[in-house]
Amino acid sequence: MSKCCSFALIVVCALAGIASSGCIGGGDSYDITYGGQYYPEEFLMKGYEEVWGNVGITVDHILFSSGAEGNEALIAGRVDVNVGSDSKSIALFNALPDEALIIGTTQRGDRYTTIIPIDAAYASWDDLKGRTVAIRLGTGAESILRMFFEQEGYVWEDYNWVNMRIEDMTAALEGGQIAAFTAWEPTPGIAEAQGVGKVMRTYGDISIVPVCIHTTRSFAEENRDSLVRFMAAQLYKAELIKRNPERAAQLASDAAAARGIEVSPEAFLTIFERIDFTVSFDESVIDDMYQTAAFLLAEGKIKEIPTLVWDTSFVEEAQALLDSLDLSYE
Repeated sequence: MSKCCSFALIVVCALAGIASSGCIGGGDSYDITYGGQYYPEEFLMKGYEEVWGNVGITVDHILFSSGAEGNEALIAGRVDVNVGSDSKSIALFNALPDEALIIGTTQRGDRYTTIIPIDAAYASWDDLKGRTVAIRLGTGAESILRMFFEQEGYVWEDYNWVNMRIEDMTAALEGGQIAAFTAWEPTPGIAEAQGVGKVMRTYGDISIVPVCIHTTRSFAEENRDSLVRFMAAQLYKAELIKRNPERAAQLASDAAAARGIEVSPEAFLTIFERIDFTVSFDESVIDDMYQTAAFLLAEGKIKEIPTLVWDTSFVEEAQALLDSLDLSYE
């Protein structure tokens, strides 16, 4: 183990029934209870749940509406593994400094997108000055935009910000109530697939904002084989997106529809082509997270920068296991 010092239609209606895939701590026995989120790749795994059995593991795959809920569940011991964006990873390590452990990633890169109307004549943040633009305040979308504004010299107060639920953004853009919105997937992909909006900018060049897979050190020490198999399923998911994105998109769309969330295969296909779903990681990912932590500290969002702890060996062993299996991607 190495140690470094230094969705529009997302869910609110579906959240009434969350934890949507089952009840935490239910009667069934599983090797791992997994606290996922309403991310595109999580819907893919919901649409192809037999992947867990294919790698020899049973998993209770729960979908949370936010990384904060997932962190609370991991801290309380109600899940064994969870996922969270870089800011939520930083919060987790501040809450569990002696226990939190990163063992992989689920996505990174162009996770956040600014969408403008499909017929808009404007094309940059310079053109949007004085206009009404939507964002969900207090989220990673706000953080990445503030980082971008600081880097490029834009002034936050030059824009008329509307704190809007992401499930309302596409309709507000189509109706002309806003000139642009910035959100995470699948909302931008939905707006594009519906012909409502187009991409003005993505922000992977500002920060890769990785979504990390976390567990606790004590669980990792006692359940290594289960975690390796769990990570093999994560690797299979990422490989399926690469090798057969059309099938991956259909599986994800079907899984979302089963939960009352209408996201077309075309939207998922756009998303799968935009975001990097690499599971393996190295210190460059950790370094990016430290940069985010420094920004959050300067903004007064956190009180201290935690020490992040990670272990790449789970992914390495999982890749060897996956390579030994004859799994289809068709």
